[in-house]
Amino acid sequence: MPSTFLGLNTGLSGLNYFQNALNTTSHNISNSDTEGYSRQKVNGSAASPLDISARYGMMGTGVASKDIEQQRNSYYDVKYWDANTKYNKYGIQDSYLNELQTYMNEMSGDSGYTTWISKMSDALQDLADNPGDYTTRISYTLTADSFTDMINEMSANFQSTQKTINDEVELAVSEINSLAKQIYELSQQIISIELKGSNANDLRDQRNLCIDQLSQYAEVDVVEQNIMFGVGVDQVESHAKSLTVRIGGHILADDMTYNELMVAPRGQKVNETDAEGLVDVFWANSDGTPGAKFVSVETKGKLAGLINVRDGNNAEGFEGEIVEVPDPDDPDAPASVVVKLDKSIDVRTLNIAAQGTITLNGREYMYDGWEAEYDSEGKLNNFRFNNMTMYNERRVEVPALFPDSGLLGHTAVMGSQNSVKGVPYYQTRLVEMVRTFSMYMNNLTTRDEVLDDGTRVKAVDENGDDGLDMFTAEMVPGTDFVLKDSVKVMEEAKKGTTGLTLKSSDQSYYRLTGLNWELNNAWKTDPSKVVTSYEDDINQGNIEHTPVLEGIVFGMKDTGMFEQGALSQYMQAITTNMAVDIAKMKVFTKNQDDIRYAIDNQRKSVSGVDQNEEGADLVKFQNLYDLSSKVISVLNEVYDKLINQTGV
Repeated sequence: MPSTFLGLNTGLSGLNYFQNALNTTSHNISNSDTEGYSRQKVNGSAASPLDISARYGMMGTGVASKDIEQQRNSYYDVKYWDANTKYNKYGIQDSYLNELQTYMNEMSGDSGYTTWISKMSDALQDLADNPGDYTTRISYTLTADSFTDMINEMSANFQSTQKTINDEVELAVSEINSLAKQIYELSQQIISIELKGSNANDLRDQRNLCIDQLSQYAEVDVVEQNIMFGVGVDQVESHAKSLTVRIGGHILADDMTYNELMVAPRGQKVNETDAEGLVDVFWANSDGTPGAKFVSVETKGKLAGLINVRDGNNAEGFEGEIVEVPDPDDPDAPASVVVKLDKSIDVRTLNIAAQGTITLNGREYMYDGWEAEYDSEGKLNNFRFNNMTMYNERRVEVPALFPDSGLLGHTAVMGSQNSVKGVPYYQTRLVEMVRTFSMYMNNLTTRDEVLDDGTRVKAVDENGDDGLDMFTAEMVPGTDFVLKDSVKVMEEAKKGTTGLTLKSSDQSYYRLTGLNWELNNAWKTDPSKVVTSYEDDINQGNIEHTPVLEGIVFGMKDTGMFEQGALSQYMQAITTNMAVDIAKMKVFTKNQDDIRYAIDNQRKSVSGVDQNEEGADLVKFQNLYDLSSKVISVLNEVYDKLINQTGV
């Protein structure tokens, strides 16, 4: 037989349940604008009934609050993280490519390369009309010098952007490490609470928000599984779950520990035009030394996007086969390695560092100088890298050790085969312009050859002295590189002479980049050094005959100078190429933003707090609470009648 006061307890259970529901609704309303908060709901069920052994069955005992459940769908979380990762990767690439385009647009405006190329052409024409006038010569040299200064500024701006991106890479690594620590600490608190049977809903929201933020920087893989009690077939699930977060295939945080990324400065440059102090990203060992390298091309997110723009070479990096290594039986053998490229490279586009870093069969080595052989097309191959060193396990630079298994036949690369057209790609395009244009013009101003009819054609200055390179770079302050000899070696190779080489230390066109390119100092300080004619014309006093100058004038419009056409067309092609890449990035960014927005709305339809809905729940639970109170009030009158007013 049920207790006389069963009805009172039943009413009390209703009061408790609807009080919990009101409190939870109040909590939802209070956090309606809290970032990452998920709506909570009180789950109730009928309390355990009483078996009264009567023919009408069991007697209900009211309602019980089972738990307060977080309203969240993990499917939408996974989809959101993926879209957020892609959005941030494309977005950061779009942002920095736009910055590079700004420099190009500035240089194509009223004070840019289009204007200066036009001014150079006009100044050349003025000089052709009056070759003996010093004022005209000075005007031309100033114009040409300003053009080189403009290219210097553009290349320096590219390098500055690369340095800025590098700084942001370091900040991104720091943020990832901070989030990893937070996720680990929150997981510890969540497990501690949920092992006792409770739900750590608010802590789970904080952890999910951390993962949302982490998905900006890298592609996340999140796995959650029940923690088991017992052994073997006797295992049972606990109320708690463990969480494992991976980025780039490596564990970043789980319920046991968290790992960190770290940055380490490169021992040497990868590209000759790279900014100083660039860093690579590694997984940190427990002793604080760099471990496995974080490979950005295998993941997504802001960190990958930053590295892509900083190091992107359109997959045109240095790559080849190791064909010669030091003799392991000869301790005195020089620490040098020979790499045969998959495809010979023209010195005009060669952008590897003079002292740099190369990866041999997956291991990083540093070299101090290189030399390469010319092939029959005048291109370079069979690069020998000299005085090689390496990092030991504590990342201390030591003399290179080569594995006993050998490196022969394995792959050698510099940098990564990054398909993005980033700073190195556009720096290489400027390098190609500088060297190709200089080689074309310098071949005219230093020409010295005997024609088939025996006539000697020699370019000289106004004083009859040998013509100097028109464009070059400073070797040391006040002294310019002399480049004509390197061209002779290249031409000899094309004629079939074998064994000809180019060293990184030679005075060659390899030494010219957009950063150091300039008009010959002698031309700038002494207008008589400007070359306009051949020796015979000068000896005969025929200064009006200016075949060299005519060649230079033609060269400014020669559509055969570059594959893309004349100088102005080549520069325009760079700008157009960049604009196409940016347009593509904008489309990708917009698409991923739309996807991310749609998924986030779907996620919020489940976990978001709707103030109107919560307001309706508040009224509903208030009315139900009042009804439960009414039940107790009625029963109170019944008990009063039963106890106090019933006569015996």
